[in-house]
Amino acid sequence: MKKLNSYILHGIALCLFSVFAITNPTVVNGQPKYSLETDHLSMADLGALLERMGKEIQQKGQVTIGGNTYPVKGFGSIEMGVGPRRRGQGTSINFEISADGRKGLPTGGRGATTYISYDRGGMRVTPTKLAEILAKLGTTLESKGVFVIDDHSVTYEGKAKIVQKLTKGATGRGGAGATHSYDIDIMFGQNDFPTPKDEADDITSMLPEERELQSQKIKELAKKEIAGADQKAVAKLLASLSRDLKAGRVRVGDQDIPAGENIGCNFSHLIAMDGKSHRIQLALKFGQAPAQAQRRRTGPRYGEEFINKPTKQVGALLKRIGTEMLEAGTIKLGENTFNVGQKATYEVSASNRGFEIGLQYIEPPKEE
Repeated sequence: MKKLNSYILHGIALCLFSVFAITNPTVVNGQPKYSLETDHLSMADLGALLERMGKEIQQKGQVTIGGNTYPVKGFGSIEMGVGPRRRGQGTSINFEISADGRKGLPTGGRGATTYISYDRGGMRVTPTKLAEILAKLGTTLESKGVFVIDDHSVTYEGKAKIVQKLTKGATGRGGAGATHSYDIDIMFGQNDFPTPKDEADDITSMLPEERELQSQKIKELAKKEIAGADQKAVAKLLASLSRDLKAGRVRVGDQDIPAGENIGCNFSHLIAMDGKSHRIQLALKFGQAPAQAQRRRTGPRYGEEFINKPTKQVGALLKRIGTEMLEAGTIKLGENTFNVGQKATYEVSASNRGFEIGLQYIEPPKEE
């Protein structure tokens, strides 16, 4: 609710979109809407723009653009994604940020039982790299009692229920297709973690014939559950998974599957609406991907989503990006650094319903 390091002969194209959905906005100067577009922008000017907006959100809880002022306060959500562009060379970064002025938990819709605190998807890494990430995650948990993923953290409490599942998907034509999935859910807190509404709906909405077709497409190879796991037991399990990945395999029970050269993975953290239980989930996909999918995944991917976060956090993000552009000509997201080039095209629009920035730039070819 994502890192960009692409070696391309003719350059890198980046798209950045930020959206602020605002309730009861204040519009000054009698202007309910604003838009601007340019196809020639220096990155220094763009950095200054983002830095100014980030600082204004942090200090005043508002965004001013084209003489119009919009309040950006309370809590909201942020969704970021990074990946190769669909057409042509380059990489795109997308930000969608909503500041709806909430002071507490999101409603999550009728009957919601959980909400997303963090969701990072679209990662594609080697087994060795993922092993390093999990080893660090387990070490921090054991020593400090905290799960730390990027700049997101959650304190471990109580006993955990752990569910591991290994499945095999049906292959496509010519044997192509993502062949295996591994999921581990770590649920802990004062109460049992409830089933998220969307996951429950997915199951109950299926017709019997759909369930049968699903079972034919996805075969469960192994499932293992652990109840009452303490902090050390969870850390030990993460360390074991790390060792398996470092050895190039994924293992659950008596099933031992080669991990392949690249693994797609997703980290998520869900919280129960009462705030008394949590779920940390790691979902992996590995095996041979279709040739078309392999072409789409030539560049790094990054995505993350935050729900119910202070709007000032949005300001801090934009301020940091703007400062980095001004001072270093780069953007750092997660573990990757992106060179932003010298010139860009950008578009700005604002109204009483929201605020949006669109950016695209081309990096010059690397010098030989």
